[in-house]
Amino acid sequence: MAKEKVQSKGVVAVVMAAAFLFTFSQFLLITAFPTIMAEFDVNTTQVQWLTTAFLLTSIIFIPMSGYLSTRFSSKALVVFAMSCMLIGTIIGGWSPNFWVLLLSRVIQAIGAGIILPLVQTILLIVFPYERRGFAMGMLGAVTNVAPASAPPISGFIIDVLDWRALHWVLLPLVAITLIAAVFFMKNVLKRNPVSLDMRSIILSAIGFSLFIFGLSNISVYGLFDWLVILPIAAGLLSLWFFTTRQFNMPYPVLDLSLFRNRNFTLALILVFINMMLLLSTETILPMFSQTVLGTSAFLSGFLLVPGTILLSIITFISGALYDRFGGKAISITGFGLTSLSLVLLNTVGMDSSPYFIMGYFCIFMSGFGLTLMPLVTVSMAELTEDEIPHGSAINNTIRQFAMTFGVIVLTSIISITVSLMDAPVRLSTYWGTTYAFAVMALLAFIGFLLTFRLKDKSRYR
Repeated sequence: MAKEKVQSKGVVAVVMAAAFLFTFSQFLLITAFPTIMAEFDVNTTQVQWLTTAFLLTSIIFIPMSGYLSTRFSSKALVVFAMSCMLIGTIIGGWSPNFWVLLLSRVIQAIGAGIILPLVQTILLIVFPYERRGFAMGMLGAVTNVAPASAPPISGFIIDVLDWRALHWVLLPLVAITLIAAVFFMKNVLKRNPVSLDMRSIILSAIGFSLFIFGLSNISVYGLFDWLVILPIAAGLLSLWFFTTRQFNMPYPVLDLSLFRNRNFTLALILVFINMMLLLSTETILPMFSQTVLGTSAFLSGFLLVPGTILLSIITFISGALYDRFGGKAISITGFGLTSLSLVLLNTVGMDSSPYFIMGYFCIFMSGFGLTLMPLVTVSMAELTEDEIPHGSAINNTIRQFAMTFGVIVLTSIISITVSLMDAPVRLSTYWGTTYAFAVMALLAFIGFLLTFRLKDKSRYR
């Protein structure tokens, strides 16, 4: 029994470290966007593909995670994912041009698409049911702090060295985690040698890719251009074929029948809103700070540090609160704080102190810390142990797609405003950001209202 506990601790340590590194790397380059734009002569829409390509690639691989986690051993999947991370990091540090840098992000994202749902599945299996809130809170404390800690850390490194150094600083941590996975990772999930339906994978990949491609073209060509309408329509059609195919297969790649559970579906709608707001806020604030308020890259990232620390603490606490009180009351409070923070961020003017951003971002992160992982736990509490791998895959697909969708749509509001306004970039960026935050505040308020319809299942079985 003691040996089993030690092995479980080793597994938890490895997968938590892997989850942190993948989430951290996903947001590492955001503060470097202005520098990369200048060096490679790319515009705002193009540089955003460093984030979009990462999210899109992970979205393509995440639906396969339900199959992969039952077909291959946990250890093999973690080692493969960390190897992708290692190769992508090396290529990113070497990149001689923008397209090589973009390739490095795609390679890293293949690993992310495998590891992120796998970590959630492993924790839900390793921890007993009555401790799942704690497990998800612990995971949230690690993965939620990574997106917010990446910008200030990268801002400091960029000011002292350059953006390529971001990869070389990350490389030793990736190598150590890969070695730890080889020696300490154990197989903890049931294996079922079912075949992979490649037609479903192709339909999913084409659907998400075309839909995201069409969305990303809005800021360049406008809403009604054929380069927007055609890809979006084709993407939605492909996703419809993918969806109908899953319902007609004995062993679907992604078990979409889980959406028949009302509480599961409602919780994931709220997760979608939450993740839209997270990446959009973390992308917009550093750019707003540098372009409108005239701060340095380091300060624009440093403004997020207190919120990062607060998020880490609150997310961990929210897991324990879930085990005691359930997810509904916590989520209502969280969405209330998120709504308030976005209204306040909308009041930051062109001559305001950047430290207003710091304070309002703390409120935002407090709300986010009280919502995401309790909502994830609410959704997973509806599932049996055999359904958990597919539930994790759906959950993480929703989260990655929400971030991609949100950052494209909301940054497009800023890009379109800048292009249409006959005004200096600083002024047009200010108004574009104001419009974006108004839309985000409305989304947060809708989420606040929807949380009242959640139902808490008994926390013990």
